[in-house]
Amino acid sequence: MILIGGFFLFCLDQIFKYLSLNIFTSDHLAFKLFGWNPFINHGIAFSLPLPNIVTLIFTIPVVLIILWLLIKSFFYPIRLNIFIGLTLIFWGSISNLLDRIIYKATIDYFLIATGVINIADILIVIGFLLLFIQKKK
Repeated sequence: MILIGGFFLFCLDQIFKYLSLNIFTSDHLAFKLFGWNPFINHGIAFSLPLPNIVTLIFTIPVVLIILWLLIKSFFYPIRLNIFIGLTLIFWGSISNLLDRIIYKATIDYFLIATGVINIADILIVIGFLLLFIQKKK
């Protein structure tokens, strides 16, 4: 169920990315701080400039390692929050990786204060928070 839920969020993110590129291409903001703001991000986090090929070279092995850990968890059970965290990071990474392969950039669409993010970014952050919380325990 967790993997299917992650896949659903991956699909939702891809739909929003399609909408931001093709249908709802203009901004719809509340107080100029929150809302829909399509943005093509050629950089990495916080729009830091990094060539797309470098990002791909680092992202693909990380995604493969996370996939290996998820597959391994079916044979050697792990804590639920670690599994959920890895699943969220996996699907978020796959969504942004797909963008980098197809568009040579990631597609962001939610403006929150001064940053523009997408559902994949949210999945990755929540996944890392779950792993961090587990590590603290």
